Amino acid sequence: MTLHNIYFSAKGTTRICAECIASHLGISGDEHNWLNPSQRNPMEFSADDLLLFSMPVYGGFIPRLCADQISGLTGHGTPAVIAAVYGNRHYDNSLLQMKDLLESRGFKIIAAGAFLAEHSIFPTVGAGRPDEKDKAAMVNFAAECRRLFDHPDLWRGKDLQVPGTPGYDALSFKGVPFKPDGDEHCTGCGQCIKVCPQNAICRSDPHITDSSLCISCGACISVCPTGARNYHQDAYPAAKAAFEAKCAAYRTPETFYIA
Repeated sequence: MTLHNIYFSAKGTTRICAECIASHLGISGDEHNWLNPSQRNPMEFSADDLLLFSMPVYGGFIPRLCADQISGLTGHGTPAVIAAVYGNRHYDNSLLQMKDLLESRGFKIIAAGAFLAEHSIFPTVGAGRPDEKDKAAMVNFAAECRRLFDHPDLWRGKDLQVPGTPGYDALSFKGVPFKPDGDEHCTGCGQCIKVCPQNAICRSDPHITDSSLCISCGACISVCPTGARNYHQDAYPAAKAAFEAKCAAYRTPETFYIA
């Protein structure tokens, strides 16, 4: 048996969650961060494998490029565990979307979890998440997922129920108006260009971001050595303050199991 740990992590928090869960499943395997195009290869899985599929939540859904990439995965009754990682607002339809897409590709979803992380656009919201309580919840989640994986009789012929609105429109989220760009501290080193999953940063002038391509994942912000890349739009401070006020309450992880 092999564990296939697939996730999309631009600022590192989804990776932290995915690796925490994976490390406590007790199954050896491989790891693929779909932020990197070279790791978005077609893959086929057997019924003896386990897929751990972890995605950040953007506007209530998983990143569109990841939703499209699922078409390259093929399961054969392969058990799968899904995890939504969100920035303290809500995970909305993301779990249901992952379940629908993966089941259409031959996977059997046996467990799902929604976990907290620092918000990618307004990082003061969910700051320090995942924290120790979050990680403890992931350890418990992994233990129950392993129990289910080891006892197929508990989930064969059953269907996992996850929150979400049937008939959702995954294309309804058009992105946010805030796109990171470079300021006067940009040295033109090009680190941001290397990590951008959308090729949205101008190669001849890394100050510039193509807003029609950028998905505001924040990968470029994370790798910028001078702190030049950030959200510099005039409306950002007011939007940040409003979002902080709306999403200040401490939310806790939610988990769902097929049995």
